[in-house]
Amino acid sequence: MTSKIDSRELAKRVRTDREPALVLFSGEWCKDCRAFKPKWDEWTAVRAGPIYTVEVGRAGREWKEWSLDEIPTVAAFSGGSEAGRVHGVITKEDLESLWKGKLRMA
Repeated sequence: MTSKIDSRELAKRVRTDREPALVLFSGEWCKDCRAFKPKWDEWTAVRAGPIYTVEVGRAGREWKEWSLDEIPTVAAFSGGSEAGRVHGVITKEDLESLWKGKLRMA
């Protein structure tokens, strides 16, 4: 299950506290993000652990802060650093790969 948090809280958790996490960077205004959301919701519904969604504004600071090229982007964090990332057309297999990689590094 996913929790919505803002960019500052995410930075605290994954960079300062070094908590392993899987994060969806998404925007309500983004057509591709809206199309991906049901797949994300279904996949995260059966996972336990730190899984977050961060809302990205059209010109929000999240783009630069998290080095986003496009959204939706799903990133895995472990040990205070980014451990992997996928964006664009994201499959359930992509999510599984990130999830398993995150768990191995945690």
